[in-house]
Amino acid sequence: MSSIAALTSQLYAEEVARARAMDPADKLLEGPRLFERACRLMIDGIHHQHPELDDEGVQALLSARLDHLRAIDRQ
Repeated sequence: MSSIAALTSQLYAEEVARARAMDPADKLLEGPRLFERACRLMIDGIHHQHPELDDEGVQALLSARLDHLRAIDRQ
């Protein structure tokens, strides 16, 4: 196994162990936290791809992308 593959496996195992050790209430809150982080990353990407857009335009494009992802998920 390569050193990168071994490191990846170790990091994944640590992530799983942390998730298993989480308090149930924290687990419940982790979904919205992850969604918020994903949205922030998408907004950063939209700003990078479309520097001409204002905040309203960025939010509109984010909403369109989320709608697209929901449509894909329903298939």
